[in-house]
Amino acid sequence: MQESKISYLDTVDELNSYLNKNLNKDTSIIFVDSNVKSKYEFDENYNIHEVLVNEETKNITTVEKIWEIMHSNSVTRSTNVICIGGGVLCDVVGFATSTYKRGANLILVPTSLLAMVDASHGGKNGVNNNYGKNQIGTFYLPNEVLVCVEFLNSLNKEDINTGLIEAIKAGFIGNKKILDLVYGDDTIYLDKGLIQLAIDVKTKITKEDLKESDKRMYLNFGHTIGHLIESDSNYVISHGQAVGIGILIALEISEKEYNLDQSYRKNYMTFLNNSSLKSHYKFQKSRSELMTILSNDKKVNNAKINFVLLEEIEKPVLKEVDIEQAMELILDE
Repeated sequence: MQESKISYLDTVDELNSYLNKNLNKDTSIIFVDSNVKSKYEFDENYNIHEVLVNEETKNITTVEKIWEIMHSNSVTRSTNVICIGGGVLCDVVGFATSTYKRGANLILVPTSLLAMVDASHGGKNGVNNNYGKNQIGTFYLPNEVLVCVEFLNSLNKEDINTGLIEAIKAGFIGNKKILDLVYGDDTIYLDKGLIQLAIDVKTKITKEDLKESDKRMYLNFGHTIGHLIESDSNYVISHGQAVGIGILIALEISEKEYNLDQSYRKNYMTFLNNSSLKSHYKFQKSRSELMTILSNDKKVNNAKINFVLLEEIEKPVLKEVDIEQAMELILDE
């Protein structure tokens, strides 16, 4: 099976040198987040296009603008499409690349911690629409992911902490050492070792199950509830914050269903509190509206959904429930 090459770099200067050494400028095009472009210098000899995107504009309209740029610049299947930005931009450019002329060479350069440890790996690309989050998408592995840790220096504390949520998720489902590192050191996010541990958990799973027919569902730990929170809040609650609450609820359910040790939830709650992250969310929509949103979740099959819970740390389990049961678990009724 195809795998993405992953390279780790310390500085943006190293990134520029790596691109110059390994890619032909004449057959490459760069899409970069406007906020990132304003803070860092990239080789202007490349064909660079700035894109400003967020959850509200993560839609087919933005993709069409990228397709138009690709067309105007004669992008072919052999073109290197380089995306420099956070998880949202990686999703959008990844989707545009996978569908334009049925695919070009995709190189992702994640600039947020969340994208470094999760979003840029595993080949999921997609956009939002009226029916929900990432309802339109593809599985399309990048040829390469370049992890440059200097980008973390420009992130605020909330961005770092919400990015750590995805690393913690990896710790719960696949490597307890990650939890020990995150809980034990306030500055551990600058350590490439932690980032690599989280990436290794995800890539090990996606190598076995790219299209989410089995084990890849484990990566949804906290996400089913998190996506419901995002949708209910009209994306006022960020993805990281929402998944953070979703993980907490999943731990609570795991205690009830599998007698998971309460210390895991308590330690996690301490992390949330110390990081000034939300630990509770009050749903705004009615139960029937929430059920409608949940029923449109991509993971629903035959009116049932697989909840990812924990029997123990590093031992995730899928619990299949119908939508009504799911709402009871989420709302604790």
